[in-house]
Amino acid sequence: MIQQATGPQKRIINEPLSEIRTAARAAMRGRMGLLIASVALFSLCLSIPVTIVEEITGFWSVLDIATHEYVEIVFGSMPSVDYAAINDWAQYYSDKMMPSLATFIFLLIVPGPLELGISTIWLQVLRGKEAYADMVFSGFGSFLHALLLHLFRCVFIVLWSLLLLIPGIIAMYRYSLAFFLLADNPGMPPLTALTYSKYYMQGNKGNRFVLDLTFLGWALLGYILMMLIEPSILSVIVSSGYDPGLFVQFLVSSILSAIIYSPIIAYRGIASAEYYHRVICRAPHSFT
Repeated sequence: MIQQATGPQKRIINEPLSEIRTAARAAMRGRMGLLIASVALFSLCLSIPVTIVEEITGFWSVLDIATHEYVEIVFGSMPSVDYAAINDWAQYYSDKMMPSLATFIFLLIVPGPLELGISTIWLQVLRGKEAYADMVFSGFGSFLHALLLHLFRCVFIVLWSLLLLIPGIIAMYRYSLAFFLLADNPGMPPLTALTYSKYYMQGNKGNRFVLDLTFLGWALLGYILMMLIEPSILSVIVSSGYDPGLFVQFLVSSILSAIIYSPIIAYRGIASAEYYHRVICRAPHSFT
């Protein structure tokens, strides 16, 4: 547990960030199957239920119709723009293109426990311990703590974002260690996890941001693969005689992105766990 009497020990990260990525790759060696499966499961558990629920509520159909109407209004009135028609379109669809209450509730209560579960997997892998893909759901064992941590963090980030974009980004990095702290200290109150994360990240937010920037190349590669593969899959569906609406398009996109981006997200996640260990002055092998 974290020492609370004299304050926890911390350090400012000064070494080359390449060392952190190297340590992450070493930990991932031989465990990529587990990492890809767990991250894909994490991503699909967040996207597929929402996609299906909104199909049941008719959201995708309404959005599909609204999109086609907007394109007809804009391009049908070229070279001039019919602003009156666009305004009428906006007023008509303003309350019809809102996600359902079920989606809102789902995104309120599920992401926190799932993030706690995937954070636990990243810590286990980095520490060379046993881990399984279904540990993604282990965060539901601390459901209330994970839920409240997710909510409090979102509220703080949104409040800072109301000032300007930059304060919101700073807040995001200020609380970036909170779920790792909760994973190591299951009984820790959510606000305490946020407070400790803020303490540890003082003086470290800049280099943590730079660490994330080093993954942009991988993210760009994933985006290029998506742009190459997704149209091909949709064209196969069209050639089979089926007209894919937005529901099918989002379903394909969700599954494909979960597969393509999983190694990248896992790499970043393990690197984040390594960063966490260095900040709190604990080597991964010191956890028994």
